[in-house]
Amino acid sequence: MQIRNFLMTALAVGMFSTVGMTASADFEDVTDSTSCGFEMPEEEVYDASVVTVRRQLRVEEGDEFKVKVYIKNSGNMPWFRADSKCLGPKMSLGTDRERDAVSVFYEEGEDGWEAGNRIAMDQERVDPGKLASFTFTATAPDEADVVKQYLTPVLAGIAWLDQAGTHFDVMVGETGETVRVLREKVRYAGTSGSVMDLNLDGDKTLVVDRRNQFMILVLDDKVVRKFPVSTGAPATPTPKGVTKIELKQEVRVGGQPPHYIMPKFMWFRAGGYGFHALPSLGKPNSGYFWEEALDHIGIPVSHGCVRLLPDDANFVFDFTEVGTTVVVTENIELNESGTYDVSKHL
Repeated sequence: MQIRNFLMTALAVGMFSTVGMTASADFEDVTDSTSCGFEMPEEEVYDASVVTVRRQLRVEEGDEFKVKVYIKNSGNMPWFRADSKCLGPKMSLGTDRERDAVSVFYEEGEDGWEAGNRIAMDQERVDPGKLASFTFTATAPDEADVVKQYLTPVLAGIAWLDQAGTHFDVMVGETGETVRVLREKVRYAGTSGSVMDLNLDGDKTLVVDRRNQFMILVLDDKVVRKFPVSTGAPATPTPKGVTKIELKQEVRVGGQPPHYIMPKFMWFRAGGYGFHALPSLGKPNSGYFWEEALDHIGIPVSHGCVRLLPDDANFVFDFTEVGTTVVVTENIELNESGTYDVSKHL
């Protein structure tokens, strides 16, 4: 069939998402030690970054397949396997979005799983600066589907390392959808599980939470993304209410001094209120730009606009259209299912 051939070609050239893929097949920084001893730093730092995720892009219904995730220990404390007898931080890979939910890929007794929501670290110990790997067997659903799984490293009793959260997606059998549709569904899927019920033609809404400084992107009632923001400072708050995006510009320069440069600008209320990436400001005769501090995100410091991190602003800009509904509210409350009822604002 033409669709099958097209899909197979598309998958072969990486039409579906890959995360942090590297050219090298060997990871010399992956080490395995059974030693328990380590020197406690004055201040413990727990940090991590995802390096790569390796898995098959397409499998048949009911197939078993291997997934391998590499995570770098970027902190100053060693990590130990969850079943280690050493007295130190115990590292696992946890299911996410919904956090700690049993994975659709889990079958009891499969290699690499501690439980349906946890994947074991391969190494007994991983020191700072080294790589940890997590290898596990996944079982595909029994029906044709495209499934996305979010994963985040978690140190038991200490913290989830959200900065190293990652995901993978797998096509199971033949869904009958085109590559373009499947690619968009995978891109927009903000939770683990099947992406097939996402309605790409559904109503789009941006909902901003002023109290907790985040926003959600809603497709019909499904929350496809959640991003931290910086709304207006107490003296210049972002007005509450329901409006629509009236104008989109790749870059907007403020009309009033000091003429902020605002990438990915989306005007949603009269008076100059818009969404945009962190602003910058040209320094005359200096040859450099001032840029808004990244750590301002999550703090209400703007003049009323809603500021986003650059990558997040890119995603929102691509997601929206002129006419997309915008809701600015004080506190977002999701339904028990994790969906959001936009109609209560309309």
